[in-house]
Amino acid sequence: MDNQVYETYRLKRTGVADSLAAVMKRSNRLVLLRPLVFLAAAGLTMVFAFLSLQAVFLWGAGLLLLCFVIMLIKHNRIKARIKYLEQLIQLNDAAMQRLDGQWQDFSNTGERFMDREHRYTADLNIFGPGSLFQYLNAATSLVGEERLAGWLSAPAAGDEITPRQQAITELAPRLDWRQDFQTTGLLEGRGKPGNLAKLLAWAEEKPLLTNKYVSLLLFLPAVTLVLAVAGFFHWLPLLPNWLWILPLAVQIMIMVWFSKPAGQMFGQTENMAEEIRRWSALLGCIEPEQYDAALLRQLQSQLLQGGGPPSQRIKKLFAIIDRVSFRYSSIYLVINIGLLWDLRTLVKLEEWRAESGRLLRSWVEVIAAFEALASLAGLAYEHPHWTMPAITGAAPFFKAVALGHPLIKEETRVSNDVTLAEPGVILLITGSNMSGKSTLLRTVGINLVLAYAGAAVCAKELSCSRMNLYTSIHINDNLEKNISTFYAELQRIKLILDAAKSGEPTLFLIDEIFKGTNSKDRIIGAQAVIKNLNRLGAMGLVSTHDLELSRLEQEIPQIKNYHFTDQISGREISFDYRLKTGVSTSTNAIALMKIVGIQTDNS
Repeated sequence: MDNQVYETYRLKRTGVADSLAAVMKRSNRLVLLRPLVFLAAAGLTMVFAFLSLQAVFLWGAGLLLLCFVIMLIKHNRIKARIKYLEQLIQLNDAAMQRLDGQWQDFSNTGERFMDREHRYTADLNIFGPGSLFQYLNAATSLVGEERLAGWLSAPAAGDEITPRQQAITELAPRLDWRQDFQTTGLLEGRGKPGNLAKLLAWAEEKPLLTNKYVSLLLFLPAVTLVLAVAGFFHWLPLLPNWLWILPLAVQIMIMVWFSKPAGQMFGQTENMAEEIRRWSALLGCIEPEQYDAALLRQLQSQLLQGGGPPSQRIKKLFAIIDRVSFRYSSIYLVINIGLLWDLRTLVKLEEWRAESGRLLRSWVEVIAAFEALASLAGLAYEHPHWTMPAITGAAPFFKAVALGHPLIKEETRVSNDVTLAEPGVILLITGSNMSGKSTLLRTVGINLVLAYAGAAVCAKELSCSRMNLYTSIHINDNLEKNISTFYAELQRIKLILDAAKSGEPTLFLIDEIFKGTNSKDRIIGAQAVIKNLNRLGAMGLVSTHDLELSRLEQEIPQIKNYHFTDQISGREISFDYRLKTGVSTSTNAIALMKIVGIQTDNS
């Protein structure tokens, strides 16, 4: 744990708590004063009404009522501020929990992104309880979570990684902005699944008013008014004074004609208002900032496509929604007939959708990207000693110095150097149970996932080329498909071999190869697979208990033996989790059986 970062969160939490206490005092004062002001206003009004005193009492009551309204508005703002500060405190508490290693209790595990058939996410605990996603996610919208999950599920294109790294490096020290962005999203809520799809469908659907001459009907009220005034003052002696009734009748027919479609469209618009308000709040965090990183500037420029910024466009939309709300007024019918209010509002709404509705999708995409970048920036901020990997376009290779597992607490994490210098290099990892073989494989894999997402990695140094990652670690049976564990592993190994045969740069991680079959078949099969992967130019790590496989090092120079060791003392077994060259010479299965109370013939 980085003590300086932890202290930053602690001090920030203390400062926010102090601000919250001060705001709460103001809120409490207003709670006491508001009814007093209202009662005073009511008292002055009653004095004036029953005692017929001077008008000054009425003026005083009016001023007090004005003060009451101002206090009401101010108190609503204070309550919103209280919610914001309370959420900000929770955010800093969660950050300190994460640094303390207590993040497994975070509610959003990303379980909905779990896919047991994926080529690496299930094996590397990318999603689900105790996962990388649960650890680093700071997205507050469903699309933001989906964007982050997408980045963790597939490597970025070669030309995308460096821009992401630059953006993350810029956002990492901007703690206040990141927390404001996340707090705003949390206060607005994640939104219900399907709401965004409905919003985009509403914004992008075909216009209701397809006839370009419909807007000419908006001049009809002016014609009616002119004819009515002319008839009243007898300015048109050759025409009957009641002529204005004809265009008025047409206005009534227009009102009736558009009543149903307008009502449906206005109802949809009002239903979308809350969802639009949510996205507007997040856009308000992004839009006014100044950025240096090219990717951040590019994302911000997407908000300005087609003219003004989203804030101005959304302000126009809410002005239209205010016009829609006028339909609930008692004089609505008169205004609607006299001014064709519905038709005018519908025209304005259609114009807004034509100009800005199609941009909503790109605005949401920008928010999703910022949420994913902010999540990875938080990871870099909380671990300043981690490094940004160097991803090159060279021939396949992987080199890491002091590589550790990012989800293991720093106090207990053991780091190792791992090098795969060229295509075809395979590290055979032997060692006793619980010595660290599987953890090493997962460590290499999860750091590659971070590297290809553009994030910082848990290493002193890491450089590699861009490769497709495949794993065979947590392979389980599938009762629904009648697939055994061994057959499931065969399918995964076949997937790895096919990837290597296709010529794509491949890095594989295979744990306890062919553990589901007998020792003779396991060794023969494992030798064949390892030789084929070497011949095809794939690189990776294979862990095994079968020491016979270590002989491959003598046949193929690119296959190298490494191992982990343990120390057994009585009923105690200790591990140093340090990767060493050569073949393991120790076993601990019998010792472990004795420790848990299982007697053997040798006991």
